[in-house]
Amino acid sequence: MAAGARRRDAGGMQGPVICGIDDSSSAVGAIRVARDLAERYALPLVYVHVVDRRGSDLRAAETLRESQVDRALVVEPAPHAADRLVELAHERHASFLVLGTHGPRSSLLGSVSADVSRRAPCPVLVVPPTSREESRQ
Repeated sequence: MAAGARRRDAGGMQGPVICGIDDSSSAVGAIRVARDLAERYALPLVYVHVVDRRGSDLRAAETLRESQVDRALVVEPAPHAADRLVELAHERHASFLVLGTHGPRSSLLGSVSADVSRRAPCPVLVVPPTSREESRQ
């Protein structure tokens, strides 16, 4: 946020911005959008990577490092990413969910982002893939 800029009123929202990430190029854009939302509305920020097995995912962690993220990565084991992201949004009373999309440009959303958008208890922002050059700006 620019020096001297005022934070906007979040309209009573206090829950975190939950950013679902993976190792795709769209995750870099989602991280940037989630960080901006959290700053703008003075909300906590949680990065979540859902895996279908126990253990951490090094690619997701590398995406966070490349994006200069200083928050901890929460790795959530679950068979379906959309189900776990919606559950977390309910459990943590999320103010926003931010996701990237893998869907081809001809489709509106990828399957996870479309499913989450239909079922989430909060606004969902879907960020399209970015090029490497755009993600470094």
